[in-house]
Amino acid sequence: MMEKTLISLALLTSLNASANYDDIERIVVVAPMHSPLDIKTDPKLPRQPLPAQDGADLLTSIAGFSLIKKGSASSDPVFRGMAGSRLNIVSNGGLALGGCGNRMDPPTAYITPQSYDTLTVIKGPQTVLYGSGNSAATVVFERTLERLDKPRVDGFANIVFASANRSGLNTDIKAGSSEYYVRFSGSYNRADDFSDGDNNVIHSQYKRWNADSEFAYTPADDKIISITYGRSDGEAAYADRMMDGSLFDRTHTTIRTDWAINHNIITNVGAQWYYNNIDHVMDNYSLRPFVPNMMMKTPTASNPDRRTQGGKLLFDANLNEGHTVKFGVDHQQDRHRNRVSRNQFEIPYDTLPRSIDGEFEKTGVFAEYEYSVDKNQQVVTGLRLDHWQATDERQSISSMMKTMPNPSASLTRRDNLWSGFARIQQQRHDSSYFIGFGHTERFPDYWELLGGSRQGPDSLSAFHTNIEKTNQLDIGLVHQRTQWQGSVSVFYSQIDDYILTDNLFNQGSMNKKVTRNVDAQTYGFEADVSYDLTKNWISGASINYVRASNLSDHLPLAQQPPLQARFTLDYQRQNWHIGVLWRIVAAQHRVAVGQGNIAGQDFGESAGFGTLALNASYSQSDSLDWTLGVDNVLDKTYSEHLSKSGTAVSGYPQIDKINEAGITLWANVNWRF
Repeated sequence: MMEKTLISLALLTSLNASANYDDIERIVVVAPMHSPLDIKTDPKLPRQPLPAQDGADLLTSIAGFSLIKKGSASSDPVFRGMAGSRLNIVSNGGLALGGCGNRMDPPTAYITPQSYDTLTVIKGPQTVLYGSGNSAATVVFERTLERLDKPRVDGFANIVFASANRSGLNTDIKAGSSEYYVRFSGSYNRADDFSDGDNNVIHSQYKRWNADSEFAYTPADDKIISITYGRSDGEAAYADRMMDGSLFDRTHTTIRTDWAINHNIITNVGAQWYYNNIDHVMDNYSLRPFVPNMMMKTPTASNPDRRTQGGKLLFDANLNEGHTVKFGVDHQQDRHRNRVSRNQFEIPYDTLPRSIDGEFEKTGVFAEYEYSVDKNQQVVTGLRLDHWQATDERQSISSMMKTMPNPSASLTRRDNLWSGFARIQQQRHDSSYFIGFGHTERFPDYWELLGGSRQGPDSLSAFHTNIEKTNQLDIGLVHQRTQWQGSVSVFYSQIDDYILTDNLFNQGSMNKKVTRNVDAQTYGFEADVSYDLTKNWISGASINYVRASNLSDHLPLAQQPPLQARFTLDYQRQNWHIGVLWRIVAAQHRVAVGQGNIAGQDFGESAGFGTLALNASYSQSDSLDWTLGVDNVLDKTYSEHLSKSGTAVSGYPQIDKINEAGITLWANVNWRF
């Protein structure tokens, strides 16, 4: 199997590399597969394009991921053409669900990558340990619970400077002894509006900070108890809507334990409880000049908040030689509230009472069983049952500039969902592979049922939307030789009752914004390869593709990324590295205008493009590395297919679609001690 330390498709070391060559901290261009099933990478490593400022940015270094962008910050990640709750985002064992009804603050907006130790992406519905509905993938940001072997201080500091006056400082310090440790991590990142290749200024400035603290008791190598508390906040300007985010206040607490026990069968118990509270404000005056319009004639502020809390109990058991089981139970509660001031300067939003519009609750039981046929072959299966409950607390619904009674007011719906998978996996001296089949059922999320004034096809309320059911076949292979290594993942899925958001659903003479169910089919692949041309020269390539169809409407399934390929060439000598990245994206003609998901809708075809980027790094010592980069070297004007359409922002040029930044210079310094 590929080593855990593999970090970059473009910069994987040859087997005969020197010690100095191996010690250089390499730039991540494409994070390779750790195994045929998952990808692991270090979030603290420098990356190209421009180093990540939130969780979504980090995911773009993994083949198969795209972003639905509305500026510089708070993009929505998409994997294999799937977005929203089809991607299960877990951070430090818990969930942080956003508050905005129009996805101004997706879960990844509250994740600072450099404060975590590992990022793991498990492709497809091939695990039941982290919840249900993960038809695309499960994304796990983790801080490792690891005992210190002696009294010491470990630390990490990162500084970033870039065009558009971007600057960032990230720190992570851990100090203690073999009995305990304390850990502090913090960050501050900011940037002004960027300009595209035609020097059009895009409304996109942002500021964000976070501070986390952790205390852990570690009486033994296999026994630990940890308590974490953190705060974060920020602001972000968006070019795709009439409001900006002026508050992203998050408070979170986590208690975790990982405790080995002496028992004939059960060998370890893991338990955790988490609490996340999001307090979010969006308005039309803080980050842009206020200009009255038909929709908002006065200074307006909306203040949703969301509290998510839950827990998990996980047991590890060895039934006998070759038979292991992980099983447990988890629970989650989720409450969403809102308050709105239509005349903020006369009646501030913080003087108004909050009203609950929705509550969700889920309890699940799960088990994963692994049978080792021999030392190189395993059969793995998993099964999960979830009981979901949701209550619609909205008493009225706004539609067509009118307010009408909510037909599902105070109603509670309950559903039992099951998920499961089975796979065979095998390892050899130079390769490993798996083939697996998975089934997962996804409960409609807040944005599909209640957010954004969504309606059903035949009702003012979308509260009775059916659950989504996915059956998927996944195949993965990793192969490694002395001079080259590569991987490929292939998938095919059938989705019954796919939850589609449709902004142009026609009923009579008027179009409505609805949530409705359709049947869908998707298939595609991700592949990467690297080849050591010489001891110093390394070439690499990656490619990913997905094709999806709406079988019910006989249309393409909306919001699908086009074919994308990356080619790299890198030169490494002693403690120097120089690299070139050429990214090619095909045109996308398969669109369904007005249809999409909770994060975006199709509004037209897109042209293909290619961009060139350069990077160079110098390892001054084992602990200090300097990196320079240039993105979009040719200063092209282009936009990603999934980027949002532009809206009129006073003082800025009117744009049809949000373009990417023009030529961008950046510098990154990493110090580990």
